[in-house]
Amino acid sequence: MKINAIMLVKNEVDIVEETLLNAMKFCHRIYVFDNNSTDGTWELVNEMASRFHELVIFGQTAEPYKNQLRNRVYNAHHAEYGDDDWWYILDSDELLTESPKKALTKAASKGNSAMCVWQAQFYFTDEDMAQYKDEDTSLSITQRRKHYLVNWKEQRFFKNSSARAWPESMSGRIPAWCNSMAKYTPICRHYALRTPEQIEARVALRLKTQHGFAHIKSAPAISYPKAKSLDKVTSDGRFTIRLTQKIRYAYKQLYFACHWKLKGLQKKLSYFTFNVSV
Repeated sequence: MKINAIMLVKNEVDIVEETLLNAMKFCHRIYVFDNNSTDGTWELVNEMASRFHELVIFGQTAEPYKNQLRNRVYNAHHAEYGDDDWWYILDSDELLTESPKKALTKAASKGNSAMCVWQAQFYFTDEDMAQYKDEDTSLSITQRRKHYLVNWKEQRFFKNSSARAWPESMSGRIPAWCNSMAKYTPICRHYALRTPEQIEARVALRLKTQHGFAHIKSAPAISYPKAKSLDKVTSDGRFTIRLTQKIRYAYKQLYFACHWKLKGLQKKLSYFTFNVSV
């Protein structure tokens, strides 16, 4: 069994190296598709690819971000692998806390075709802000950010199909036919909010993006959560998943499911009404 990763990246120069080194521990190949980075990310991933055979530069594009860019990478390489192999949707600011090989082997034995990952969302807190000017920037982001909440779950792994393409008309995070989800859910460390400057740039970028971030209508006032309200990493590497966060996640999933079903119904009714009136 091989695990191959697809990574879309844009302006993550401060963390992408650590992300790639972590994924290289269990990935056969990592296909990197750069979305017109301007901060040195493109140069860094190319330099790393010259040193590590696991890294494959798929290319660079100035197209607006959309999930379907991942489909393009899959379509270019899925025929090279067997139906027992897996794909990993690797975000450029996430690091799995464990190798997924054992869990994926077990999932395959049970007939599963996909696996989710819990996200330990790390935050730039009030404590981080208080000592930001004196922070030791020689340390990695993962050494500097200590406070988190495990509060979201996303599809990250799916089985390869050597004969089946993934049409770019499909907008899901994984192919629609990979719908048998494994029960086990590993945890990844997600560092989306790292520094004040990076947070501001992140919000500004999403305001400009038409696909995938339509829910962001205006720049929110940036505030930093209180460290005392979050969980803190421990030396044993274990993470806490609060029951309240599991309940909130379930509620959000139900809300989104109802929302999109309603959207679909409205679209059908609109089409029906138009045809009847005509």
